[in-house]
Amino acid sequence: MAPMMETAVGKGSGRPPRIDLHVHLAGVGTQDSGCWISAAFRRRPTFLGLRALHRITSHQMRTTVDQDWVARLSALTGASELDFAVVLGFDGVYDESGQVDWSRSQMIVPPEWVFEACRRYSNLLPGPSINPFRRDAVDAFDAAIEGGAVLIKWLPIVQGFDPASPRIRPIYRRLADSGIPILVHAGTGEVTFRTVDSRVGGLDRLLPALELGVRVIVAHGAAPIHFSREKSQVPTLRAMLGRYPNLWVDNSALASPSRFRHLPRFVADPLIRERSLHGSDFPVVADSFYYPGRLSIPEIIRIQRERNGLQREVLIKRAIGFPDAALYRAASVLSNLDRWAPVAHSRR
Repeated sequence: MAPMMETAVGKGSGRPPRIDLHVHLAGVGTQDSGCWISAAFRRRPTFLGLRALHRITSHQMRTTVDQDWVARLSALTGASELDFAVVLGFDGVYDESGQVDWSRSQMIVPPEWVFEACRRYSNLLPGPSINPFRRDAVDAFDAAIEGGAVLIKWLPIVQGFDPASPRIRPIYRRLADSGIPILVHAGTGEVTFRTVDSRVGGLDRLLPALELGVRVIVAHGAAPIHFSREKSQVPTLRAMLGRYPNLWVDNSALASPSRFRHLPRFVADPLIRERSLHGSDFPVVADSFYYPGRLSIPEIIRIQRERNGLQREVLIKRAIGFPDAALYRAASVLSNLDRWAPVAHSRR
């Protein structure tokens, strides 16, 4: 595995870097970025709401939104406490022949654009998304490993593949050998995207990867969405954390409308808290007003005045009780950080 970031960035500062490992790239294909979104996804209330929240204009959608979004993520990271943000790609759904199924795919942010974004901005780290059912999956994973991916992003219930499929075992072996973790959404609940196959969201579907030694990061701590019929997998997660030292969780989206009740619970759980990595799920925005019983009114107001969504996420989790160790811990879990850190360190 690549050396830990302390050898590259933390050496000069005396500490590991602070990393948000769950920040989303998005795009529609402006200036040949290669990004794509479906017509149906453009009409989804969540997409329309996020577009309005972040004030993305129709002119940008036609001309420069992909490039503007990358620049904004870098600027927000630079204006926050964070040293780096892992920017995530997104792959589509693939049919039985391994070709893109455009009728079921909702968004594609290709690996090439993820790496290009990180070459342009030194405080961004690449987290490409590669559907393991695509025809060229092995070659695509090899290219991501060679290119210096720090993690691979999966959302099986939206991308329509089963993480427990025997077809993926060769890829798991490559990932285990390289030390590159998978950041994977586990659960049947999803807000931003339409669910394609809820059957593949169980934590048990990740057992083959864990058994083969792949580092697995479970997004959102497998927390179920509020007021849904989704069965909680948190008890299963706790059992698996006790069994697999290569299993981690991120605390992304835990201060959002869909999962905010789980944040205090995870802070109070030593097993989950000590295996948690910091993530925001930006552009989903966190808010402090969900916690009037735990935070004072002046504290809520102070946090809400922070307009930088990445920084607000840090402030909320710190105020609720998440230790700052979650900000630093990703430096010992992600891979290939030494390939990106020297450039970033020279600019800070």
